Amino acid sequence: MNTIVEKRTRPLISTSRLNQYSLVMLLVILLVVMAVWNPRFFNVRNLGSILRLSAVVGIATLGESLVLLIKGVDISVGAVMGLVSVLTAVLLPIVGIFGTVTLTVAVCALIGLVTGLLIVKGKIPPIVTTLGMMWLLRGISGSITDGRIVRITNESFVALANSSFLGSVPYFFIGFIVVGLVASYILDKVNIGKHIYAIGGSEEAAYYSGINISRVKILVFMMAAITYGIGGLLLSSYLRAGMPFTAQGYEFRAITSAALGGIALSGGKGKIGNAVLGAIILTLLYSVITSFGISPYLQGMVEGIVLVVAVYLCQREK
Repeated sequence: MNTIVEKRTRPLISTSRLNQYSLVMLLVILLVVMAVWNPRFFNVRNLGSILRLSAVVGIATLGESLVLLIKGVDISVGAVMGLVSVLTAVLLPIVGIFGTVTLTVAVCALIGLVTGLLIVKGKIPPIVTTLGMMWLLRGISGSITDGRIVRITNESFVALANSSFLGSVPYFFIGFIVVGLVASYILDKVNIGKHIYAIGGSEEAAYYSGINISRVKILVFMMAAITYGIGGLLLSSYLRAGMPFTAQGYEFRAITSAALGGIALSGGKGKIGNAVLGAIILTLLYSVITSFGISPYLQGMVEGIVLVVAVYLCQREK
């Protein structure tokens, strides 16, 4: 009697690596298109602006990706950034740069803690909790300045976002890449990262394997809020002002960047490094649209298409 043995071979390239190659190829295509269409697109000033905005969106994407990996969603991203922008402008003349950064990060950690507790202990769905938090924080931001823009005159703080390496690559973009690499290492190699993937993959299985699900979720929302806060600090430095209603729609940019990078909206799947590439590509895509003279109002339409296509492709991979 013949026994047929089925041999299973591992794919030569993992899905994650294939997605990364696809993102790099898309980035190269966009760069080539712009080089051909408008060679002056890559002047030092324009390139610096793209990299700065990529870093701001990318840092927000890092936090949103953590939330998505545990099968959550956070739509308070822009509101946290707006609040930090206002607090930065108000606090800088009083406590200086170090005090401002310390206090704003502490406020963001508190916001994340409250959000996490409402979701974990209050059993309120993440989308409802973060929607309520978004409106609450926008209201607080507007009340602090009475809706006015507050100019930032601290030149040392402004230099954080406007200083460049070799005159072309912003230092905080380099910092953003470093943060992305550290986050990627933590998710891949450290226990908390493995717990995040486990919860997103199957919360029930994670519970029976002894993972403290409540603690991990609260930590994720705290870490996410802190990353939004860092993004808000950089944005206010770049804009040289505290604006209560700045960063509107950044939550959707972060979600779209994460989805473009292969972070599954259903949780438990995706790589932070790819999400970083997704943020850079999305920002470059906006710049391409502007360079082509296309109405900026179409950016939202493009973002919607990118989000739907990215999620569709991610679902097909399953």
